[in-house]
Formats: sequence, C-alpha cells, structure tokens
Amino acid sequence: MNQKGNYIKVWDSFIRLFHGLLIIFLGGLWWTVENGRMELHKDIGIALLALLIVRIAWGIFGSESARFRTFLRSPAAIAKHLCTVFKGKYEAENTHSTAGGWAVIVMLGLLLSQVLTGLFSTDGILFSGPLSNWLSSDGQKAVTSWHKSQFDVILMVIAVHILAVFFYRLRGTPLIASMVHGYRKNSQQAPNLKPGWQGMILTIAVWLILMLLL
Repeated sequence: MNQKGNYIKVWDSFIRLFHGLLIIFLGGLWWTVENGRMELHKDIGIALLALLIVRIAWGIFGSESARFRTFLRSPAAIAKHLCTVFKGKYEAENTHSTAGGWAVIVMLGLLLSQVLTGLFSTDGILFSGPLSNWLSSDGQKAVTSWHKSQFDVILMVIAVHILAVFFYRLRGTPLIASMVHGYRKNSQQAPNLKPGWQGMILTIAVWLILMLLL
C-alpha cells in the first residue's frame, strides 16, 4: 500500500478509548459468565450499553472521521476497495476504509443487539435481566437463546477483524498504531476532531442514568 504525505491526527481520544474499553468489557463479559458472576456481568453490560449509545451519537455529531456519513459508502464500493488493496495501490484514508466502515456498522449492530437481549435474558434460576419480566416465559427462552448464540457470532466477527488488521499491516497500513496514538500518515486533509473528553463525560452521564433506570 502507498503511504504518502505527513502524519495527521485522524482519531480523537474518545474513539481510541472506546476501542480499548470495548476489548476490556468483552473480556469481562466472557469472564463473568464463565465464573458465574452474573451481577457483575449485568453491570459490565450496562456500561457497554452506555458506551455504544454514545458511540452511535458520536457517529452523528462527533468528530468528522468518526461520523457514519464520512466512511459509509455503497456496498458495491467494497469490491473496488478490496481490489485496490490486493493490487497494493491503496492509500490510507483519514477515516475507516470502505470495508472497515461496514465492519464498524456490523459490530455496533451485533454488540447493541447483544446487550439489549441481555436485559431480557434469564437462566430461570439464579439470574434474570432487569427487563426479563416484560416478556412471557417463551419470549424469555427465545431471547436468552439468541443472547447466548449471538456471542459466538461476535467472536467470529472479531476474529475476522483481527485477521483483516494484520492483512492491512502486511500491506503497509498500521491500523493498530493509529488507533493507539491517533495519527496516520497520508496526503489527505486532517479531519475536524471533537474533544474526546466530551464523549467520555457523555458516556459517564448515560451510564449513571442507565444504572438508575435498570
């Protein structure tokens, strides 16, 4: 891949922290289930829900590089993008790539579905989600089954994402590095970034509201 131009800041601190917390929260959700810590599992799930809500809002009102309208292109553009990548002619952008942009949407959708179904899930014995009483017994079973099986889908998507990140790195685009320090080398104009602390303050506020409601 071609790496031209100067280093410009493409990711604000909220987006970078979002990715880090996502890894921690998913690991925590897995660990709490494996060890029967379901109350802690619920608390982590609520924190993840707050983070996802703000990330979606950030995709509308936040930094230019994080906005959905900036990186979402037609599905047909994915094939053209991948062809460019395989030919080694891809130049890193100041936002997600065409394929990466749709991967973001898929992951956000899966994670949002996961935490929402968790609110309605129950094992029928030791733990019930805070909204499980809203459903009938059959509804609870269906949602709980969906919640459990969907996590396997999330793990598969994560595996594909990791492989894609390594593939891009082999082709000359260090995606992990730019998500850590926020900078990327390219010839495009630097995007307009919002202060990341605003996103984190908003996340904490949403989390507190959810903890009170749930």
